[in-house]
Amino acid sequence: MKPWRLTPQAENSLTEIATWTINHFGSKQAILYRDELINCINRLASDSPPQSRNCEQLMQGHDVMSDLYYCQQGRHFIVFRQTEKQLEILEFFHQRMDLPTHIRKLTKE
Repeated sequence: MKPWRLTPQAENSLTEIATWTINHFGSKQAILYRDELINCINRLASDSPPQSRNCEQLMQGHDVMSDLYYCQQGRHFIVFRQTEKQLEILEFFHQRMDLPTHIRKLTKE
């Protein structure tokens, strides 16, 4: 399994997801959902990761770096980049968000 890390932006989003879930569903549910997201990241970093999609397919002709991928876990998309040495989690986006717009913002940073 490759090591993985969250960018500061992804860390902030994970905290916001937990806070929102606590406020709406309680701390037990927040812990369960956080664990589901982390387990998905661990699977992505494993030797046999779940299916993920290249962000180019999603962007439909907009310029986007081909090394960005996403997969869905629960109601969130996990956007990440893989190198030979590690998996970098760039951001978590809710399924209701305009994913192409937010991915374009990630590629401009």
